[in-house]
Amino acid sequence: MTFGKGFSKNLFSILTVIAMGALCAAGAVVLAMPLDESDSPEHSFFQQAQDNTVCETSAVEINRTRSGTDKTLLRQYNSFGTVSRPGVVMPVATLYNAHTRETLPIFDSPKPKPELVRHFFRCRGFGETVDMAPALLDVLLAAARQFQAKRISIISGYRSPKFNDALAKKGRRVAAESRHMKGEAVDFRLDTVEARELGKWLRENFEGGVGTYRADNFVHVDVGPKRSWNGH
Repeated sequence: MTFGKGFSKNLFSILTVIAMGALCAAGAVVLAMPLDESDSPEHSFFQQAQDNTVCETSAVEINRTRSGTDKTLLRQYNSFGTVSRPGVVMPVATLYNAHTRETLPIFDSPKPKPELVRHFFRCRGFGETVDMAPALLDVLLAAARQFQAKRISIISGYRSPKFNDALAKKGRRVAAESRHMKGEAVDFRLDTVEARELGKWLRENFEGGVGTYRADNFVHVDVGPKRSWNGH
């Protein structure tokens, strides 16, 4: 059986209309679907921070998630609680690890969980962790407030004895009995003030060790006896 050209054109038009109708119906179904959980009135601060990427200090993340441990820590950020749109809870300051490029925002409340702090300040040479002296976090935040800094760059946190020895063998100026090996010291810089001025303020307001390294623009603080020095 054969059909004329007119019939073929009519059949093509009919099929086109049917296809368009099916697409419209599918679109209607999509539009009628409920909103994703991320569009709910409340959601985790981690998601809220990702939605507001205009300010890097609002990024609640440890941004390298190669290991299962890192992924677990990312999930733990969600336990900080929820905030309502459109407001965004901003941290007092954000810790930035100069070696791993990880970030850890610090709020007035709640403070980060100890396991997050241990992971952030872990030995960059061997990945070992230790409990950090709580007073260190307090002095970091006090300095950030004083100089209106939103980012605190961490140069060195915990150093395992093995890594400390390795640095010494490379000719680095590290103390044989460094308090970094006990989780009692941090080297850091602020982007709003020079190390010389920051060190001066710390010597006047912090009851611990303060070393000023002007050439590399960072300061060392530890929870040992009150003393101060100038490094190279």
